[in-house]
Amino acid sequence: MKRVIVEKGLMIFLFMLFFIIMEAITFRWMNFSVLPEYFIVDMSLAFLLSSIILLIKSNKLSFAYLAFLFAIDIALYMINATMHDVYFDLFTLQQLQLIGEAAAVFRFEFLSIDSIVTASVVSLIFLLSYLLLLGKFKKRSPIRHYYPKALPLAAFLSLFAFALLTSQIPAFEKYSNLENITTYKRANLQKFGTFGYYLKEAENLLKIESDSNAPEIVTTAPPSNNQSDQSTIDTGESPVDPIDPITQNLSEPTEYFGLLEGKNIITIMLESGQPFAINEVLTPNLYYLTQAGLYFANTYSENKTNVSEMLGIAGNVPTKTFNPGFYTYDLPFTLPNRLKDEYKTAYFHDNVASFYLRGDLMPQLGFEEVFLHPDIYPKEEIWAWDGDYTLDSLTMSKILPELVDDDEPFYSYWTSLSSHGPYDYGEENKLLFEELGYFPAIRQAEKTGQWHNILSGSTDKNKARIRHYQAAIMDFDRALGLLLDELSEKDLMDDTLICIYSDHNVYYSKLHLAIHDASSEQYYKVQMYETIFLLYNPLLTDAYLNLSKADDTTITKFASPHNIVPTILDLLGIQFDSNLYLADSIFDSGTDVFYSHKLPGLFNENFFSDDGESIIYSRSWQEEAVQTQFLADCAAINQKFDYINQQYQGVVTQRDDD
Repeated sequence: MKRVIVEKGLMIFLFMLFFIIMEAITFRWMNFSVLPEYFIVDMSLAFLLSSIILLIKSNKLSFAYLAFLFAIDIALYMINATMHDVYFDLFTLQQLQLIGEAAAVFRFEFLSIDSIVTASVVSLIFLLSYLLLLGKFKKRSPIRHYYPKALPLAAFLSLFAFALLTSQIPAFEKYSNLENITTYKRANLQKFGTFGYYLKEAENLLKIESDSNAPEIVTTAPPSNNQSDQSTIDTGESPVDPIDPITQNLSEPTEYFGLLEGKNIITIMLESGQPFAINEVLTPNLYYLTQAGLYFANTYSENKTNVSEMLGIAGNVPTKTFNPGFYTYDLPFTLPNRLKDEYKTAYFHDNVASFYLRGDLMPQLGFEEVFLHPDIYPKEEIWAWDGDYTLDSLTMSKILPELVDDDEPFYSYWTSLSSHGPYDYGEENKLLFEELGYFPAIRQAEKTGQWHNILSGSTDKNKARIRHYQAAIMDFDRALGLLLDELSEKDLMDDTLICIYSDHNVYYSKLHLAIHDASSEQYYKVQMYETIFLLYNPLLTDAYLNLSKADDTTITKFASPHNIVPTILDLLGIQFDSNLYLADSIFDSGTDVFYSHKLPGLFNENFFSDDGESIIYSRSWQEEAVQTQFLADCAAINQKFDYINQQYQGVVTQRDDD
């Protein structure tokens, strides 16, 4: 028995040593402290997993198991190092459903060579250490009656670990009660470590799977300013919709409520749109809309494209797993679902149905018609992720007949493409940009001082990338011109609200870091996430100038994609359950913050919080009252998360497409 303990104990000890080394390397790479805040949780789980070798008699097989466990740890380190450097993101198990999308957009320049070298060196030392240890074990005679001796020890350790993990020790109690570890994945990874984080996420996902197949869900709504006596709601046969999106937690109408009742809606998500690309000479249509419409000059966003789409369509995105390819959801609160009884609803994007599961998702969000690449370009193969994307101006010319309808009210949503990175590839589009006059116009505007390269002091490659990006935005502007001409010709300008917003910044080749002189550790610098948001309708502009007594239509109130759905509903004269959306109408007098699923964290133009409870970055000095309000806004969003997640967790049917 003593020999069993010694040999297996040495193997477990060596694994734990290397696990701690990798934990420290991972944490320093992410600019965390050296080890997790609740190190005891991570160590307990690592010890429990490694002690499984007590059930394996062969030392070689025990080593194979520990090597597999360590390989998972190494893989998580390299994936997180890459995602953190490129996207400021961290890996979650939920993202495995997007592995096809990740492979499609992957570029070798994304790889972190330093992390690969580090992982290789540590792995080699790990391997050599165990080979040396196994070599010493070989010299000993075989162990007789192994399992009668080992099983009691394994059972004792398992019971001890279970008692520890379910104890009321503060660290373990917090870990046990954590319902959704991915909501603040960065903060929770810092608290509970690698194995602590990913094992808890796996547990949460299994719980979600179990809850999703339950016959009904009982939801407790957060407190409302309008109705204080509503608490428990029995969903009956429709577990997805435990609330009435009209009468529960009713939103307060603003002074613009119903101003555009019955008007057409066109929402455009501009890929990687940032304010520095708006230019009076180079993008005259976009510039015109910022002057003639309501331009929100203090807008921020940072999410993957699919999440930003959801925010502009549904007004929220669950922080728990959401898979429209596997389940069919009932989501009555989305904008197209609210409008489709009276409006023609249509979605447009030049990509395939499988990418981000748009073919499954968009009908569930309420779009009656979905136009993707095979519909827009039926005889053409899909483009590659190399910068040679179909020009937005060409796509607009194809979709205009379906996007604009003069026979009935319509709600159309278009996600652009041309300005997607990378910006140093795409030889065909480089030639097109020259032939279409985009590059010559940029050169002329730069020469006359009408355009300034925001990276003029950077490398030649970065300057060329910005010129390529600007040319792509110019083509989007041409597409916008086609749309404005169509609305004008059909006399629909007064009867249509145009909403343009962006998903995220220009991050390819780390341009966002170069622009703001930041490093990959400074993910919290909120100024990097400034994007575009505008609303255009002549009646709305006139109403704003009259009601606000302002001299122009530039609005500096903090704004984000969270505001889009509540604002449009408000303008259409439709009240809604305010707890279903992460912000209010932009015309509401209250303040908002933005929750980024990607980073993740909560921020406005002044502060960043990675847990919704504390401020880790302040852009400039602010009075205590301003800080207090920010944290209060964070708390309000935290309170809504469970309520929103419940709407997505009640699955109507499990998909069985076969």
